[in-house]
Amino acid sequence: MRDGVEAQSRGEVAMRALSRREFVRIGAAGAAAVPFVLECAPASAAALTAQTIVDRIRQNVRVAWNPASVDTFKGGDPSTVVTGIATTSLATIDVLRRAKRAGLNLIITSGPTFYSRADAPTPGSRRGAAPPPPDPVFAAKNDFITRNRLVVWRFSDHWRARTPDPFAQGIADALGWAKHHVNGDPRRIAVPAITIESLARDVKTKLNVRGGMRVIGQPEARVQKIAVMPGTIPIQTTLAVLPEVDVIIAGEIREWESSEYTRDLVHAGRSKGLILVGRSLSEDPGMSVCAGWLKTIVSGAPVRWIPAGDPYWRPAT
Repeated sequence: MRDGVEAQSRGEVAMRALSRREFVRIGAAGAAAVPFVLECAPASAAALTAQTIVDRIRQNVRVAWNPASVDTFKGGDPSTVVTGIATTSLATIDVLRRAKRAGLNLIITSGPTFYSRADAPTPGSRRGAAPPPPDPVFAAKNDFITRNRLVVWRFSDHWRARTPDPFAQGIADALGWAKHHVNGDPRRIAVPAITIESLARDVKTKLNVRGGMRVIGQPEARVQKIAVMPGTIPIQTTLAVLPEVDVIIAGEIREWESSEYTRDLVHAGRSKGLILVGRSLSEDPGMSVCAGWLKTIVSGAPVRWIPAGDPYWRPAT
């Protein structure tokens, strides 16, 4: 924020439960040994900027580029010289801090940085309503990006449009199913017969699900054919896919749609199942695939996957 705006809103922000200054301290917690500002490497004729890398991605992704997509810069200056690249499912304050510590100042994320599809560093307003007041969390996160000379770019629509689906490939690889693709498609898996309960336990362990997993289906039902559907799936996808498979492994759904459809199938005596791990966690392995792909088209800057992890946890029973 500009100094004038800060002075004008100081009284209001001070009354909030979480002040902007407090949030910045949270973001910097645990990183006291790391300089707060990440200095960029000296510019040179051969230096890679964030814009140069994004242009290279657009040239090599082999998907028709849609300028109206969500895949745009979300924070920082595109002309910043890149010292390293981090890929992740969400550019959380923890991921940003870990990237800064590792000297990686271009963060490529599949999910929004500022909490909505609009992905603006200020809260959005409802149609016809007055703009909401400044929010200390939005402002502090944007300041953290700017002050540390980080750049955040979203890579979701076009990465997901690649064939084979890299998000499904990431989950299949993480679960050890690289040899179980049906017709080379990582979205369709055929495994030796296993119970839904054992399958869910395996998914929980290998994806490091802390608390966000939910399962529908008879625990003892034996299944073989699996659909891997990372991200958010609408009811139309469930209607098209579930008749052909035994279980869908997905990120998230509308709870009153696919979950109730699957539950009614189970009540009708069908051996069907639905395993949900959460959207961001379902996309994390696909951004590991993205890091591997970036290494084939970018030289001169290190590339590393930084998983955002499961945001949920469960209390002890």
